[in-house]
Amino acid sequence: MKILLFALAFFAAFTTMSAQEGVTMRKSTTLKVAEVPPTWPGCTGSINQKNNCLRQKLAGHIVKNFKFPSDYVKGKVAIDMFINKEGKPVIRSVKGGSPGVQKEVKRVIMMMPQVIPGNMGGTKKDSDLKLAFTL
Repeated sequence: MKILLFALAFFAAFTTMSAQEGVTMRKSTTLKVAEVPPTWPGCTGSINQKNNCLRQKLAGHIVKNFKFPSDYVKGKVAIDMFINKEGKPVIRSVKGGSPGVQKEVKRVIMMMPQVIPGNMGGTKKDSDLKLAFTL
């Protein structure tokens, strides 16, 4: 009887497991774990679709909330940042543009909504983002 209960519990555990996004098993028994990028609220789809959606929504957020400073000079701005395990932005550096533009870009990025953090194999992780655009 104990063996039957154990077998049923074992079978139930394996049939109720859900697959993790980004984890695939190939026929050659090679396990491939892909990084799932941070996800902007409302973005769905494949890993590539989520990544593209995040970048589009972030660019739209910057355009919508950016207020041109008095020392504005048209130019390229590069942002080196990451989304931490809590889904919040952490800016490493902002290069290009005037000091006022850099300050405004930092302000706008820190206003972004909390996103679903990136993960690898179901474990949350910091996810690098490098952005470059012309203002």
